[in-house]
This record gives sequence, structure tokens and C-alpha cells, in this order.
Amino acid sequence: MIKRWLRYPMSMRYRFMFVFFILIAIPFALVGYIALSKSEKTIHNSNLDSVVQTGKNLDNFFYYVRNEQDKIMASDDMQTLFNDELNGQIDEIDYANKLIAYTDTLNYANKLFKIRLFPLRPDEHPVYMKSAYDVAAMDQVPWFEDIVANGRSFWKVFGTEDHSSQFVQSALGSVKRLHSLKTFQPLGIVVMEIRPSILAEFIYPVKQLDNQKLMLVNKNNEVIYSTDDKYGEIEDSLKPVLLASQVSKTMNYEGKSSLISASAVMDGELRLVSIVPLKDLNNPVAVLNKLTLAFLIFYFLLSIFLAGYLTVKYTSPISSLVRQMKVLARNNFKEDSLSSTKLVERSDEVGWLYRGMHNMIGEINKLLKETKESEKRKKQLEFQVLAYQINPHFLYNTLDTIRWKAEAHHIGEISEIVSSLGSLFRLSLNGGKEITNVRRELELLKAYVNIEKVRQSSLVRITYMIEEEILNLPFMRLVLQPLVENAIRHGIADKGDAGMILIQGGLEEHGICFRITDNGPGIPEEMRQTLLDLAAGTRHDREGGLGLINVHERLRHYFGDAYGLEIESEINKGTTIILWHPVLPEDTTELDS
Repeated sequence: MIKRWLRYPMSMRYRFMFVFFILIAIPFALVGYIALSKSEKTIHNSNLDSVVQTGKNLDNFFYYVRNEQDKIMASDDMQTLFNDELNGQIDEIDYANKLIAYTDTLNYANKLFKIRLFPLRPDEHPVYMKSAYDVAAMDQVPWFEDIVANGRSFWKVFGTEDHSSQFVQSALGSVKRLHSLKTFQPLGIVVMEIRPSILAEFIYPVKQLDNQKLMLVNKNNEVIYSTDDKYGEIEDSLKPVLLASQVSKTMNYEGKSSLISASAVMDGELRLVSIVPLKDLNNPVAVLNKLTLAFLIFYFLLSIFLAGYLTVKYTSPISSLVRQMKVLARNNFKEDSLSSTKLVERSDEVGWLYRGMHNMIGEINKLLKETKESEKRKKQLEFQVLAYQINPHFLYNTLDTIRWKAEAHHIGEISEIVSSLGSLFRLSLNGGKEITNVRRELELLKAYVNIEKVRQSSLVRITYMIEEEILNLPFMRLVLQPLVENAIRHGIADKGDAGMILIQGGLEEHGICFRITDNGPGIPEEMRQTLLDLAAGTRHDREGGLGLINVHERLRHYFGDAYGLEIESEINKGTTIILWHPVLPEDTTELDS
């Protein structure tokens, strides 16, 4: 399956969607996941930190409460009031009044906590107990019996079940047994109750959520303070969790997944516990999670939209362009295989591509046509040259026989023309090579001129002005003879002995230049403009060698449009044929087709 997928590459739109998700959606999802996890961890740590900090504040406050309790218990007034030897002769009513007045004085001066004083044997002070607490049998109360018997101080929640007339709401109190500073004998019980409003000021700032529960738990796993006013022993599942001094753990509590955070208070004597349902705690994170999901969905839909937009605006036109290119390639880039489309009218890059393709196909067809035409011309030229190469050995042998026969019969003129004709054939063939040199091309031209002198009754006067430096330069064969032949037959044929031809050759800026000038009647302008035009049809009306157009086309075919022939002519003043030939490297023997 994977190999098949790799074999067929994705289209541009799918590639864009893939890159979009790689570069945007996936990093966004990863950052979102990290942010969510970090947010949850931060919230949990923040909850624990607030519990720990509140625990420290409570720790300081509780130590302050106990220190104040110890100061009061160590005061002279407290020691005197609970000394039985000193108060043995005092009337019970007066004693009760003193204790109540002293208690009121302490409570009036302090707004943080409330003092409650109990004689060690309440039954001996019924007036005080009845007046102060509306109870006489305190020795039967469990917590009172415990502190009297054991003397170990502890924290206790006092509620309406303890003294319905004294407690409107539950209050946390520190219970201690009073001892004589001199004899260390137990004298009474001192309870310092923290006012509920003061305790709430310490604990409630931790309560950040409506369903968050905060409570203080003692060593016996009893709730001594709770924000929901529910007391008693904690759930069994919480007991092992609260063994550590600090804890932050997710667990099931009262049927809900909750975060339990706890911190020890007063060296582990108490523990401040926070219980928050995760649903409430992670609600801000849930909102962030939904927002992240919404962004992912948005990016997904955006990528689909962009993929569709790219498909309609770009990939489909490009795919269509590719299909057209394949069709054109199968049909050898024929213009009639190119289908018309409105996409060429677009002003963006796609329009430029289509217009470029149309222009390119046009240029390719033009080049193909030119190439075919060039090949056709090349074949025609080759056939014309081959016409001069029919059985050369037979012609050589025949001409030699004629020459020897002429010499044997002492006919020198026949011997001379036959010799010139043999040289003409030998030099024109050039061993089958297209490149000769200027010297050999001039020898061929002179052989031809000698033949013409014998053939014509009138004198053919030709003057050569050739620079020595070009004689050994590579030169295309059979290009000068057709020009001179044309000058003889069409230039000075009717001039008689007055006819004259001037042949000039040398190096100029653009290469080797030959000028063949005659003093003939000149060429009419209409004809001059068509002499070198292959399509003009005048070529078939001329005789004499390969003709001007043959030489012109051969030079252009092999060397380019910068080379070839030029014609200058004036009526009754003569004609000049200018031949341009490139300067080739001296070792050149062949031409590239």
C-alpha cells in the first residue's frame, strides 16, 4: 500500500494541504496540547501552593493562639483564681462572679478568639457552671473527661450539640489543662475558641471555586473545621493520602474525580485539606481545549477551501496545460492539436504560461518548417552537385584520350581545351569534400575561363585582384565559377571585345569578400530584388552553372544569414555580385550540416 502511494506522487493541492498541516495545524495542535497540559499542571500546582501557603499562615496563627493561651494561663490573675487554697473561704457566688468578670474582661479585650474557663472539678462550683455555661455535670462530657484525665492538649470543634445555648455555630478551640506554676498540680481547663469569622478569613481565600471543599483534619482523621459545616471522620480513602506532609493527587471522592491537595499544620497535628472536582478545576482549560479544537477545525476547513481555490485557479489549469503538452508531444507539436482556451486571457502567471506555450508551439512549428525546407534545399543542392560527378574516372580517361589524339594530330587548341576541362572536373570534385581553399577555387575558375575563351569567338577579358593572405584560407567549392559564368553569359555576352570582368578578393571586417564586377547592361530593379529569392520563381529562367540562388542558399545554409550574396546593379553601367564567406579555421575540411 505504501509502495503504491509512493509510486503515484500527490497532486499539488494535496501537497499543499499536507504542507499546510505540517507547518501550521500540527504545530498549533502540539502547542495547544503542551499549553493544555501545562495549564492543568499549573492549575494543580497553584492549588497546592495556595493550600501550602494558607497552611503556613494557619500554622503561625495557631501558634499565636496557643502562645496567647499559655500567656493567659501563666498570668497571676489566672493562677490566683484557680488556686483552691486562696479561694477556699470565698463565697461561691463571689467566686463565680470573679471568674465570669475575669472571662468577660479577657474576651472583651481580644477580637480574635474567645476564652472559656472550667474548674477542674465543676461539680464543686455549680453556681459558676450554671451561670456561665448553663450546665453542671461537665465531668460527664467526653472531651472534658479526656483532658482532665490525660492532660494532653488538643483541638476540638465545639458545636450546638455540645452547648446549644453557647454555640450558635461551630467553632474551633484549643483545649488545655491549667497547672500550678509552683506545684504543677492541675487547676482547671482553659479553652481558647477561634472566632469562626477569623478562621474563615484565613481559609476562604483558598476557596476559588463554588464546589471546592476546605477542611481541617486532626491526627485522629476527624474533621475539626469544614467550609460546608460537615464534621465527623473523613472517608477511608482519604486517610492514606493524608499521611504525607504535602500532597497533590487526583482521586475519586464522593463519586467525583477530584484533586486532593493537603498541607500539614502545626508539625502535623492538623492538616489543611482542599478537595476540588476536576470538572470545576479544569473548566478554564476545557474552554481552552474547545477553543483549540475550534481552531483546528477552522484550519482544516481553511485548508480545504484553499485547496479547492488552488484547484480551480491554478492546479486544474496547470493539469490541463500538462495534458495539452502531452497531446502535442504525441502529435509532433502540430498547431492544429492545440485546443483553444480562455485561460490565455488571464493576466496572472497561468495566463503567461498558456500564452508562452502557444508562442512556443508556433515557434516550434516555424522551426520544423524551416528545418524541413532547409533539408529539402540541401538535397536539391546535393543532387545538382552530383550531376557534375557522374562517372568521373570515365570522363578523365575519355578526356585524356581526346587530348593525346589532338596532340598526335598536332591540334593544340583541342588539346588545351581538353586539358582545361579535365582540370575543371578534378578541381570541382575536390575529392568529395565540400571545403577547398581560395587558391584551388581560383584555379578551377581559371580553367573554366580558358574553356570559355576557346568556345567564344570574341575575347573574354577577366582581371584578377586577389590578396595573397587569403589564398590558403578554407573556402567552399564551386561558388566563384557560377558567379563568373553568370557575368559572362548575362553581363558581357553582347559586349563583344568591349566586355570586361573584374574579380576582387580580400579580407574585410565580416570575413572573406569577393566582388565580381562586369560592365554589362545591368539588371532591372524588379528582377534584381527577386534574383536571390528562392520563392520568386526566377531561378528556372536562368542558365549557367549552379546559378546565383544556388550559391546564395548554400552559403546561408552552412554559415547563416550573415553570409551569402549581394547584388548591386545600375542600368547601362554594369553589375557587381558581392560574395561573403566566413574565415574558417585552417584545418577545416568538412562542413556541419
